[in-house]
Amino acid sequence: MANKVFISHKNTDAALATKVARRIQANGLETYLDTIDDALVKDGPELADLLLARMSSCQQLIAVVSSQTKDSWWVPWEIGVGSEKGFRMASYSESYISLPSYLEKWPALHTDGHIDLYCQYSKQTEVVVNRRIREALTEERRMQVRKSEALDFHKQLKAAIR
Repeated sequence: MANKVFISHKNTDAALATKVARRIQANGLETYLDTIDDALVKDGPELADLLLARMSSCQQLIAVVSSQTKDSWWVPWEIGVGSEKGFRMASYSESYISLPSYLEKWPALHTDGHIDLYCQYSKQTEVVVNRRIREALTEERRMQVRKSEALDFHKQLKAAIR
């Protein structure tokens, strides 16, 4: 399975989201960024279904956040979906902004170096996840593996960023 990162962002942060996606791609990971998806002109239930389909091809999520994000309904929704799916997750902002407390659960990235660390730890975690998933006999156990490894990933990356 590809090690793909869903880039969640408010449309006003599209340039920053593109920068983050390019840095991730330079580190050898695939991304999904909806600024290049013409199908996203839909809204409401159609958009939710489309985003769920796009997210099903991903295993990770980076939420690009800014002072504008608080006005978004979709970014928190995508974070919730990613959390439920056991994604490896982080937030990214260029400046240190006040984040909602629930985002403290995941690493906060602020520099290209942080993105590089995210990608490095992600690749290492992917090797472990794939090995453990091959050993899992049920889908429920595979989900437990994903969530457990995501928690370890978050702890290790937070410690490396400090």
